[in-house]
Amino acid sequence: MQDEPVQINSKSYWDKRFGSGDWEAKGGFSQTRLFAESQIIHLNIEKEFSGTICDFGCGAGDAFPVYRYQYPNAKLIGVDFSEDAIRLCVERYGDIANFYCAEAKDIPPSDVIICSNVLEHIVDYTAVMRNLIARCKLLYVIVPYRESPLCSEHVRHYDEKSFSEFRPRSKTVFLSKGWSQYGINLWYGVYFKNILRAAVGRPLVRQGKQIIFEFSM
Repeated sequence: MQDEPVQINSKSYWDKRFGSGDWEAKGGFSQTRLFAESQIIHLNIEKEFSGTICDFGCGAGDAFPVYRYQYPNAKLIGVDFSEDAIRLCVERYGDIANFYCAEAKDIPPSDVIICSNVLEHIVDYTAVMRNLIARCKLLYVIVPYRESPLCSEHVRHYDEKSFSEFRPRSKTVFLSKGWSQYGINLWYGVYFKNILRAAVGRPLVRQGKQIIFEFSM
């Protein structure tokens, strides 16, 4: 008997990805770490910061060693709606952070919330944004920049005009090692293959960038 199909981006979908080992097998652990390493230089947070930093949509938690190294005095919190993701977090990083299985409306109040590579998966992102803004003093939202073509899990494109209704204090476009191709992968996977794509009328692929929005309450 075949398994029932699971809707992309549903809770059961992410539980299956984290619980089955699929996330790890497809490089999710290392991608999350690379995302954090590329993003952290764009956060307006002093190294001596001793408040609370919450990673909303923390996945398997691989950003937390990066956060702990950069902010040794901070209290770190991870929140994800996937029970299997939180189980991995507790097993692997429970000694450096506290983890909660929760939705955006149930996030513990925090000084800073980081929402990295999450909202591109969510249809009703405005409700999530309102909940995040209500629960922190400083919010960072990081999403793919002008992604083309869209990943099958992503529901919209983002550029500098995104989130304008929430009046971001700043926005920065940058290359991320978690999202971009480098070295031979850039030359072959993007530049060379774009020649072939153009020849057969397929959409061209850009080197992946991300954009980070800062919101101050």
